[in-house]
Amino acid sequence: MIRMQKKRVNLRKTKPKKAQESRELSLVSVLKSSTKFVLLFKRTFLLWCLGNFAFLCLFSFIPNGWTNSLSILWLVAYYVFWCIFVRYMQQHMPYFSLVRIFNGLIPVSKIMFINISIYLLIIIIPFIPMFMGFHDKYVEFFEGYMGLIASHDSMTGTTLFYIFMLLISPYTILRPYLAWIASLIGKSRSIVDAYKRTHHNYWKFVGYGAMMSSLFILSYYIDNIYDVNTMIYIGAILPVYFNIVFINIYKVFYKRKPEIKPIFD
Repeated sequence: MIRMQKKRVNLRKTKPKKAQESRELSLVSVLKSSTKFVLLFKRTFLLWCLGNFAFLCLFSFIPNGWTNSLSILWLVAYYVFWCIFVRYMQQHMPYFSLVRIFNGLIPVSKIMFINISIYLLIIIIPFIPMFMGFHDKYVEFFEGYMGLIASHDSMTGTTLFYIFMLLISPYTILRPYLAWIASLIGKSRSIVDAYKRTHHNYWKFVGYGAMMSSLFILSYYIDNIYDVNTMIYIGAILPVYFNIVFINIYKVFYKRKPEIKPIFD
């Protein structure tokens, strides 16, 4: 009996750990499934777009925008709106859950911390060589760099900043966003876990980020050039669609139990 117990213990010790499955993201498939969902459930999609439009309209009536303290209340309500949206699309009842909403604040705060840290580094790092004895050789580059930051409205400054933020977006926004979605339905809220699950898909996330941001930028320039004032309508539709796409991306990397087919309409 003692020998048998020792053998069992040894077997437990030598049992290999199951390696995490590496999955590949197909943007074409995800976009197709998301568009198919929108076409099948047009009424549901339009209702969420109307809800988003109502929030954007409400914000436009807040005097002085973000400088007004009322904008904080608006931001809290808007956050709850998207929490309910994710739970509804994932068919996790009840759709309004205070526990899950507060859980979602953890990855959201981490996303904000990561992005604020990067913005600070962009400004602070160029000062470091100035304090390391490279003043004479470095001052010309430093003046040009600071001038570029100051003229962020210029085409060159905007383009460089856009490319930089796009290349780091899989680490600062897109992959951490998956952790936020997971936290809302009671799964792992770890950003590190989201990085591990999406390993080897960096350029696909960059491609998705480029597509998403380019549509907003294109809409913005069309709106300004032709003075059609449609940004509020585009801003009401595109975020809803892109969140549907991201929920489908989430399903690629996070396993789910079999469930009954949801009926939205």
